[in-house]
Amino acid sequence: MGILKGAVTRLLKLLAVVLVVSFLTFSLTKLLPGDPVVVLLGPQYSNVEVREAVQEDLGLNKPFLTQYVQYLGNVAQGDLGRSYTSKFETTELLKQKLPATIELMLLAQLVSLTLAIPLALFSAFRSNSRTDKAITTASFGLISIPGYAFAVFLVWLFALRFNWFPAIGYQPISEGIVGNLRSIALPLTVLVAGLTAVYTRLLRSDLISTLQEDFILMARSKGLPTRYILARHALRPSSFSLITVFGIQFGTLIGGAVIIEQFFVLPGIGSLAIESILKRDYLVVQGVVLLIAISFVLINFLIDILYTILDPRVRRAGA
Repeated sequence: MGILKGAVTRLLKLLAVVLVVSFLTFSLTKLLPGDPVVVLLGPQYSNVEVREAVQEDLGLNKPFLTQYVQYLGNVAQGDLGRSYTSKFETTELLKQKLPATIELMLLAQLVSLTLAIPLALFSAFRSNSRTDKAITTASFGLISIPGYAFAVFLVWLFALRFNWFPAIGYQPISEGIVGNLRSIALPLTVLVAGLTAVYTRLLRSDLISTLQEDFILMARSKGLPTRYILARHALRPSSFSLITVFGIQFGTLIGGAVIIEQFFVLPGIGSLAIESILKRDYLVVQGVVLLIAISFVLINFLIDILYTILDPRVRRAGA
């Protein structure tokens, strides 16, 4: 019951965060320059009665708090509004753009962890060796290189010089897995490079501390294989910082995806956000920000739940 109560408490706090984000987003879009009515009718349309009718139809003539409460009520029913420019429902636009972003983010996290964990284990076990120094130097180098600069280099090398991968564009999985993977290979590499470097450095540092603990010395004295000690006894207690950063990096990925999707012309959430801001399509902007906030909150909630599974101390504290 204690763990369940703690989970409910966390969920309520996260819901409060989502409400605050939605309120701030709604407020900021109202402060931005531009009038939705002008977007709909055009700057040359001067009929005052028609303008007032459109304002009333959109609810823009109501007080601010009334508009916000009405917006929340619509969101609770799954209605995020309709785009001013394309006339499509915001939810429909999000459904169209989500697959590319989700695929890019999930693959980036999965590939990064797959590379970072063995690199960190080997680097920590061979601490201060030439291999460890090489991995450390490479990690610092990848962290210090801006993503957009690395993207330019990859496009020049693999798209223009060798013609191995397309420079821009996206092919859905439904049209072929090979074509899909080729279309996201370069943007995926940009994201994976930075994530792998961060995860490797973080996990290596924690592993070095863990390998100096008494229970590791006890495991070695029993004659257990080194691989078993690293994977079974050292990795789990060293992974808590990695799990925390893993959840936080989803937010970083969303921000990075905006630049990467624009650079590689990927039809994702980041591109939709930029297009909507430039067109002053504020209902779509609100929908994108709300979706990102809910996703980030849910991911961190799942990370908290994962803590209770991996760490007995958290379970005892919750109980």
